[in-house]
Amino acid sequence: MCCWIRVQTQPAPWSSPPEVPEAPDPLSGDAIAEIFRRGREVQEERGGTTGAELVHSELPAEQWGVSQDQLADLAKELHSLVEMRSLTNRSKNDCRQRKVPFYEESKFWDVTIGPNMYQVNESHIQPLTRKKDPCHGIPCLSYALHCNSDGLSCDLFVSHAWSEGIFELSNTVVQNWPDGCIGAYICSLANPQNLPELMSHMIETPSQSPFFRVLISRPKRLLMIANSNVPIHSRLWCVYEAHCARTLGITTAVLGDPAHFATNRWASGAATRAVKAAVRARRRELAIADAMESAAADMDIMAAGMYLRRFERWGKRAERSTARATERMKRALDVRKATCSRPEDGEAIRMEIRNYSDEINSMICELIIKDQLQRAPAGPYKLTWYPGQDLIEGLCIFFQ
Repeated sequence: MCCWIRVQTQPAPWSSPPEVPEAPDPLSGDAIAEIFRRGREVQEERGGTTGAELVHSELPAEQWGVSQDQLADLAKELHSLVEMRSLTNRSKNDCRQRKVPFYEESKFWDVTIGPNMYQVNESHIQPLTRKKDPCHGIPCLSYALHCNSDGLSCDLFVSHAWSEGIFELSNTVVQNWPDGCIGAYICSLANPQNLPELMSHMIETPSQSPFFRVLISRPKRLLMIANSNVPIHSRLWCVYEAHCARTLGITTAVLGDPAHFATNRWASGAATRAVKAAVRARRRELAIADAMESAAADMDIMAAGMYLRRFERWGKRAERSTARATERMKRALDVRKATCSRPEDGEAIRMEIRNYSDEINSMICELIIKDQLQRAPAGPYKLTWYPGQDLIEGLCIFFQ
C-alpha cells in the first residue's frame, strides 16, 4: 500500500489556548549510562523486575525509541513466524473463553495487514522482553530498550491503534519515515509490556504519562496512522495525542485512506465521495495551471488566456469541493465518541480535552483533506474546444 505524508502548517486558532509547557532538558550520555548502571546493580541485588522498573522510572520516555531498521526487522521476523505457523490466530471458542474479540482470519493471514498489536504483544513482545537484555542483563525492559542499550532519542511520534495489523503499521511507517528522524516512539514497542503496574501508575495522569513526556520534548513530526481495522480516533489516547500535538505546535501528518479515519460509518461513504470529488477538481485545476504556463512560455497568448479563464473556474470549483469535503469529513469523524480500554484513563483524558473536542475534530479533518489534495498529481491536460463549451462548463460549475 502506498501512502503519502502531508503536513499541517498553519492550524486554525484555539477558541481558548491551553497552557503550553516548556520542553525538558535532554539527558547527557553519561547520565543515561548511569541510569542503566544502577538498574543493573539493583537487578543483581534484588532480582525480579526491579532493574527494569528503575530504568523506566528514571530514563525519560523520549529515549524509548526504535529505529526505522528495527521496525522493519521486527516485521520481517513476524512474517517468518506467521509463515512457519509459530504465530497463529486464536479460534472463536478460545476468544470466547478468554473474553477477547475474535480477529478475522483473512486479516491475520494477509501479508499487508497481519496479526494485530495485541496478538504481537502477547505472543512475541512479552516473551522476548521477559529475557535479560543482551547488554545490561536486565529483564522486562521495553522492546525499545531491549534493543537499544543506551536508549534511542525519539524525534518521531507514531500515533496508532493496537487493533492495527503489524504489517500494515510497519509498512506505512517504514515507507514514510521522515528524513532526518532517528528514533520513533511507538507505544506498543516503547512502553514496558511486562510492567503493567508501573505503566498503570505512569498513565494515571495523562499530562504526566510517557506519551506526554515524549510530546513535550518536541519531536520533529507526529504521524497519525490510519488502518483498515479500526479508526484510530475512536481510541481516546490517540485523540489525546492529537490534542497535545496541536497544543505544542508539533508538525503533524496523516497517512492512509480517509475512510479509515471515519468514526461514523454511516457518514463515511458520503465523506469519501466528497473527498474524491475535491481531489478530481484539484487535479484538473493543477493540470490547467501547468498547461497555462506552458502556453505562456510558448508565447501562445490566445491559448494562455483561454486556460486562464478555465483555471479561474476550476479554482472556484476546487475551493467549493474542498469546503464540502471538509464538512462531510467532520460529520464522519467525531472524537467525542472515542473510548478507552481503562475507564479511569478515559475519565482523566476527557477532563483534559473536554473543551477542545471541536478544535481536535477540525484539525484532523483538515489534515485528511489536505493530505488527499496535495497527493493529487496534475497529469496532462489537453485544450479541446467545441461550440458552446465555455457556456456548458460555466453551467456545470454553477450547478456543482
